[in-house]
Amino acid sequence: MRIEITARSLDLTDSMRTHIEKRLLKLKRYFSSVLECHVVAQVERFIYKFEITLHGNGFDLFAEARSEDLHTAFESAADKMERQVRKHKEKVRDHRGRKPEPQVAEGEEPDEVAEEYEGA
Repeated sequence: MRIEITARSLDLTDSMRTHIEKRLLKLKRYFSSVLECHVVAQVERFIYKFEITLHGNGFDLFAEARSEDLHTAFESAADKMERQVRKHKEKVRDHRGRKPEPQVAEGEEPDEVAEEYEGA
């Protein structure tokens, strides 16, 4: 997974950059198809803002958070992104497991419909 970090109007320390990379690499356990992640950090009037965009195979997710503390802003955005990734993973998993159910017409027994459905 490629992680791109952009800092606007502030300087991120190396320790903060490594923390961001470690935290976002944990998202890879949900999807192996995550291709790239783009993080934008900026400060406006002493309020830190983090935007995280995740591009995967067939999906794009976005999370944004603001706070007066740099670490709190990032952690909040990362938590939002993790919830979105987990929800997307559950949707994909549940969608794959669905099987069409046979339609039961009025007056027919469910067993007769099941036999017709299996024979088709």
